[in-house]
Amino acid sequence: MLNNKFLPAASLFLLLMLPTSASYSDNSWGNYHWARQANPFELTIVNSTTSDWDGYVSTAVADWSSSTVLSFVETDSSTSSRVRRRCKPPTGQIRICNLSYGQNGWLGLAGITIDSNGHITSGYTKLNDSYFGSGFYDDPVWKQSVTCQELGHDFGLGHQDESFNNESLFSCMDYQNPPYEHPNDHDYDQLDLIYAGTDSYDSYVTESGGGGGGGGSGCNAPPGKGCNKSDVGNNNADNGWGMSLGRRGQSETFIRIDRQGIRHITHVYWAIGY
Repeated sequence: MLNNKFLPAASLFLLLMLPTSASYSDNSWGNYHWARQANPFELTIVNSTTSDWDGYVSTAVADWSSSTVLSFVETDSSTSSRVRRRCKPPTGQIRICNLSYGQNGWLGLAGITIDSNGHITSGYTKLNDSYFGSGFYDDPVWKQSVTCQELGHDFGLGHQDESFNNESLFSCMDYQNPPYEHPNDHDYDQLDLIYAGTDSYDSYVTESGGGGGGGGSGCNAPPGKGCNKSDVGNNNADNGWGMSLGRRGQSETFIRIDRQGIRHITHVYWAIGY
C-alpha cells in the first residue's frame, strides 16, 4: 500500500506488450478518472505525432468522442524529436507522441499523473516507431489499434482481455492478432460507469484554458489539487522505472520515488523472450 503522506501526485505507466493470460470483464484502470464538475466534459489531446500518424490520432479521437460522458478536441503541437522523446503533457491535458524509442519490447505506452484524491491531472501516450516503422507492425490496423488503446488508458480504461488465443471482442482494448481498431459498446458502457458521478473540482484544462466552467487562469481546482498541483516531477523522460515489486509471468510492476517524494508506478507487460 502507498502511504498517503507521499501522495501529492503520482505517475502511473501502462505498456502495451505481448499477451498475458488474464481476462477482465470490468476494464476500468483501477479507479483513476479525470475530476470534473459536470458531464459531458472535453479533454484536449495535444498531438505531437508526425504527419504519418495524424490520421490514426484523428480517427481515435473521433471514436472516443462518441462517448456520452466525454469528448475530445485535438490540437497540434511541436513535433521536434526532443518534445516527442519526453512527451511531457501540459497540466490538465493529454499529449500523444511517436518516435523510434528503441527495440525495447513495447509497442506503445500510456502514463497518467494523479493527485492526492486519485484524479488524473495529465496523461501521455508514446507510439514506438522502432516497431511500427518496418516489419510486422508496419500495418495500418496495428497502428490504429494501438493508438486507440493507449489513449483509452489515458482517461481510465484498462484492457477488456489480455489473451491473444481466444475469440475477439472486437475492441481496441482487447489483445488480438489481428487487432481491432475501434472501441466497442462495452468500452463506452464502462466509461459511463467510470464517470457516473461528478467531483467538486476539475482536473482538466481545455484548449482555450477553461476547465468545466473555470475562467481566468483556466483552473478552478483547490490549491494543490487537479490543475493547481505543482508541476514538479511531471517529466516522462527515460529516467528509470525504479525497484521491482515482483514479476508474475509476463507482468511486472516497478516503483520509483523521486527527490520530491512523488511516487511513479510502472506497470510492464513484457514481450515473450524478455
